Amino acid sequence: EIIMPKMGDAMEEGRIVQWLKKVGDAVGLEEPIAEIETDKSNVEVPADVAGTLQSVAFNEGDVVPVGTVIAVIGDGVPAAAAATPAPAPKADAPAAAPAASRTNGSGPSAPAAEEVPAPEGVAPAASEAATPAPAAPQPVSLPKASEPVPTSPGALFRPYDSFVGLLPENLGGSASVVGEPLTPGGGAATAGSAERVKASPVARAMAQTNNLDLGSVRGSGPDGIIVKRDVEAVIANGPSPAAAPAATSQAPPAGVAATSVPTPGAKAAEGDEVQEYNAMRRTIAKRLAESKSTIPHFYVTSEIDAEAMLRLREEVNAGATGEQTRKISLNDFLVKAVAVALVANPVVNSAFSDNKRIVRKAVNVGIAVSIEDGLIVPVVRDCHVKGLRAIAQETHPLIEKARTGKLKPEEYTGGTFTISNLGQFDVENFAAIINPGEGAILAVSSIREVAAVVGGQVVPRKRMKVTLCADHRVMDGVAGAQFLQELKRVIENPLQMLL
Repeated sequence: EIIMPKMGDAMEEGRIVQWLKKVGDAVGLEEPIAEIETDKSNVEVPADVAGTLQSVAFNEGDVVPVGTVIAVIGDGVPAAAAATPAPAPKADAPAAAPAASRTNGSGPSAPAAEEVPAPEGVAPAASEAATPAPAAPQPVSLPKASEPVPTSPGALFRPYDSFVGLLPENLGGSASVVGEPLTPGGGAATAGSAERVKASPVARAMAQTNNLDLGSVRGSGPDGIIVKRDVEAVIANGPSPAAAPAATSQAPPAGVAATSVPTPGAKAAEGDEVQEYNAMRRTIAKRLAESKSTIPHFYVTSEIDAEAMLRLREEVNAGATGEQTRKISLNDFLVKAVAVALVANPVVNSAFSDNKRIVRKAVNVGIAVSIEDGLIVPVVRDCHVKGLRAIAQETHPLIEKARTGKLKPEEYTGGTFTISNLGQFDVENFAAIINPGEGAILAVSSIREVAAVVGGQVVPRKRMKVTLCADHRVMDGVAGAQFLQELKRVIENPLQMLL
C-alpha cells in the first residue's frame, strides 16, 4: 500500500499532480510513482516495494488526506476493476463493516463480508463519519467463502483519515464526540431515517448551527464525506437556498463543544475573477489566521544605524578569494546578528505550549522567502555556532531551492525564530505575524538615508527600522526591548559577528 506521505508537521493533505506510472506498469524499488503537491513544494512519491501497480485510488487533481492509501503495488496482473475505487454503498442500505483494516501499512487482505444483523433495537450506522454510541455496536462482519476477494482500494481499505472531522484541530481542544450518529438536521439517526448524508461530526454541528442543509454541500473528503472545510466554504459563499431561516438559536448537540465559525469571506460580484488557492496558499491562510487569532502579539520597534555593517560587508566581500568568492549578503549579517542576540536573550528563542514556556536549545533561524503566489521559510540551523561565511554558504542554496520548490521537509521545519525582510521594497516600517510554534518574528525594513544627530551635528546616516513581533504569553515587553537593544549593539558594532 502506498499512502499519502506526511512531509511536515503541519501537512494535513496533499494534491495528486500526476501519476508517473499507469495501472499494470512494473515498478522498481524507490521508483517514483506519483508527483504530489504539498503545502510547501512538489515532491515525488517513491514505491517502497517492487512489483506491479495494481490500482490507483484517486485521480490527478484530487486532494487526499495524509495517511490515506493512494495506490496498491502487488505481484501479477491487476484486476480489471482495480483501476478505480469501489463505489460507496447506497445511503439507504445498512452500513457494512469495512472488508479490511489497514494496520501499520501491512496485513493480509480480507475477503468480502456478509453482514450479520445488529441486536434488536439498535440502529445501523448512518455513515463512515458517524460515531456509534457505546451501547450500539457496529454490525459484525463474517466472510462469505463463495465471493472473490475484492481488489479495489475503495473496497479493501477504509483510510483512517475518513475521520478527518474527528481531528483535534477540527473539533477544538475541549470537544468530544456525540454518542449517537447525527442526521443532517442534527438529531439522532434512526433505522428509518431518509437519505443520509456522509459528514464528519464537526461538519454536522457547524451545519446545524448555521441552519445549513447538508444535502446541498459537496464533500471533498475521502469517499465524498463532508468535512469542516466544505461547510465553511458554503457559509462563506452564502446560505444554501434549501436552508431554513433560523427562528431561534440552537445549542450544539449534547457532547459536542460549540465550534467557532469564521467570519464569512467576500462574495464575488459579476465580472470578478475567482482564483482557487493551491495547497500552499490554503496553508498560509489557515496557519496565519490561527496565529493572529490565538497568539497575543505585541510589537517593539527600534531604529538601527547600518553604516558600520555596510562597510564591513564591503570589506569582507572584497577580500574573499578561492572558495570564499560567494558574497555575504545583508541577510546573512542579519541572521548572525539575530543569533548573537538570541543567545544573550534566550527567552525570545522560546515558544508557548500548555501554559509552559519551551526554551529552545538550538538557534534555528528561518528566512521568509516570497515565491510565486506563496511564502516559504527555509531554516538555517545552529546559527549560534556558525560563522558568517558558513551561514552564507547555507542561505544562498536554501533560498534558491525555496524559489524552485525543491526544499526538503527538514529544510523548512524546526525553526525557532523567523526573519521577514522587506528591505528591498523601500518599506519604512511594518509588522509581521508570528510563525506558529515560535515565540517571535523580526520584521526588517529598508535601509534609508536619513538626517541623524551624531556628535551634536546633523549628518546623513544609513539607518533601518526593525520591529520585533512577540508572543506575550512567552515574554513581556521588557524582554523584547532587551533583545532589540542587543541586536542594535551587534549590528552597530559588527566585528562582534566575526568573533
